[in-house]
Amino acid sequence: MSINQGKKDYIFATARVRSVEKSLLSRDKVEAMLDSKTPEDALKILDELGYGDDSEALSVTQFENMLTEELKKVYALMRSIAPDEADLYPFLYPYDYHNLKVLLKAESLEIDPELLLIDVGTIPALQMAALVRDRNFVDLTSQMRNALQQVIDVFPRTKDPQLIDFIFDQACYAEMLAAATAGKNQFILDYVRLQIDITNLKSFARIRQMGKPWNFFAQVFFNGGRIQDKLFIRSYDEPYELVAEKLLPYGLSLPLAEGGIMLRETGRFTALEKFCDNHLVEFAKTAKYVSFGIEPLAAYLIAKEADIRNIRIIMNGLLQGLPQETTVERVRETYV
Repeated sequence: MSINQGKKDYIFATARVRSVEKSLLSRDKVEAMLDSKTPEDALKILDELGYGDDSEALSVTQFENMLTEELKKVYALMRSIAPDEADLYPFLYPYDYHNLKVLLKAESLEIDPELLLIDVGTIPALQMAALVRDRNFVDLTSQMRNALQQVIDVFPRTKDPQLIDFIFDQACYAEMLAAATAGKNQFILDYVRLQIDITNLKSFARIRQMGKPWNFFAQVFFNGGRIQDKLFIRSYDEPYELVAEKLLPYGLSLPLAEGGIMLRETGRFTALEKFCDNHLVEFAKTAKYVSFGIEPLAAYLIAKEADIRNIRIIMNGLLQGLPQETTVERVRETYV
């Protein structure tokens, strides 16, 4: 099948996505939520956008469950309209690996992981739980099997939960990159590489702030992005502003420049994380100019996850009684 024929298969799917984009959180809706006097008032806006179950009113105490259900609903829709579900694997694999992390950490703590699982990945969450419990890895991908076995072998000796995160993240990015490469879509491939670059950028800043040497960063660097480890390592002792200039060709100058100021003055990563999230949304917006193909579906998933991030920020701000200006500083850009 030619690439053009593959894109034509997405004509219906693209039309369907365009029709549901109106349910995305616009800037006006974000500002209305920010102006809400109570969390209940904010939920009314989400109700208008189709969040939750029509059979019952949205509940403030259950809003996290509501967001998880919304995520599941969105991914179910994308899978139902995508001609080839494999095209979506770079977006599904992170949930598989999230569940693996949850299951292994819960196992070590002897707690029930069920409420923390997210049933969105390529393998149903309860099936994943059974596979891990029974140590039956036959239905896992080779990357998942290898990572899981490595965690099982190493974690009992180290008792370091960060090791679980690193091993699974490393496997996840490798799996996402392999799926994107196999899919032969430049937008998806660029998205995965951007995710890797952003993760490495955050690690670079965090490890520097912790005062650890450059060789520690080299150990946690993920391959597969556009930015090579040598750029970070050679710049390890330079001011954030100078490093930011070197990131201009990769579009990540602003996150480090603005985030670096806050890091230096307050030690907080809020600005760095916000501008990284904003850059992902700006990247997703380039799909608006694609007539049909996988790109609009992928962009919708990026946009929806950005919406959920904003909703969580606003709702937590209202529930905690934070000053509005504090929440405004944390809110990200919107796709629409």
